[in-house]
Amino acid sequence: MNLRLLLIAALMVFVGSASAQKLKVKSGNVKDLSSFKSYNMEYTYHEDLMVGKKTEEEYLEEKRTEKNADEAGTGDAWVATWNENKEGGKFFEKFETLFNDQLTKAGVSGTRDNADADCTLKMDVYYLDPGFNVGVMRRPAYVSMTATFVADGQEIAVIDLEMAPGQGAGGYDFDASYRISESFEKTGKTLGGYLDKKVY
Repeated sequence: MNLRLLLIAALMVFVGSASAQKLKVKSGNVKDLSSFKSYNMEYTYHEDLMVGKKTEEEYLEEKRTEKNADEAGTGDAWVATWNENKEGGKFFEKFETLFNDQLTKAGVSGTRDNADADCTLKMDVYYLDPGFNVGVMRRPAYVSMTATFVADGQEIAVIDLEMAPGQGAGGYDFDASYRISESFEKTGKTLGGYLDKKVY
């Protein structure tokens, strides 16, 4: 009985840790954003992007070699799909949707290519972990990024959003891009919710 309770407690700790994301204001004062009602969203991947414990280049080359060894050409196709998912805007759309959902009541929104926006919000992704799901074992994806708010050429505030977990609730998140998109979605919700609470 005691062992059973211990396992349940351990599971609750794991679930709790897997759902949390760290947010830290690194510079500036977020209160200075209160007059801005529209954001021009810009998204980038850091030039030194890490994927797990490897550089992105190392990670992709490892996957390419591994999959091509199993079946010729599949590794090249896998890398092409990775780049398409990363650069195609799918992940950023997920971020943006949840960011805007959190700020709807405040009348605040963020969209790409909005030259008339009050402020520019630059999201720079510096860490990705696609996680895995092999049925009997699974680990969520994680993403970390920095949010930089700029208006009239001046940096207003910088916020670090670290290790947002991403996974499907039902356990059917076998696709890495799905898990990663959930991490981006979580980050958008975290940042939008924080601004709604602290600024607007």
